[in-house]
Amino acid sequence: MPFFRCTICQDDGSPIAKDVTVMLAETKRDEWYGTITAAHLTALGSGQRYILHLEDGRKGEFLVRRNTSAGEIERAIAIKGIGLLE
Repeated sequence: MPFFRCTICQDDGSPIAKDVTVMLAETKRDEWYGTITAAHLTALGSGQRYILHLEDGRKGEFLVRRNTSAGEIERAIAIKGIGLLE
């Protein structure tokens, strides 16, 4: 799975986190998932909807599937895309 830098926004477009790393897998054009590595204090709640803006210009909505500790200051956040990543 390739790594990208991204910005995460609330569903109204306001930014939550900038310059975070996401590892993405695209299984089909409208089916994608990944893992975000973010600071422990990044407020991303399981079951909530957000917008992912990739550094290559693509964006798409996603749901947080799981938000677990990946160390003392990092979180591993599993996401599932909703619709197209374009």
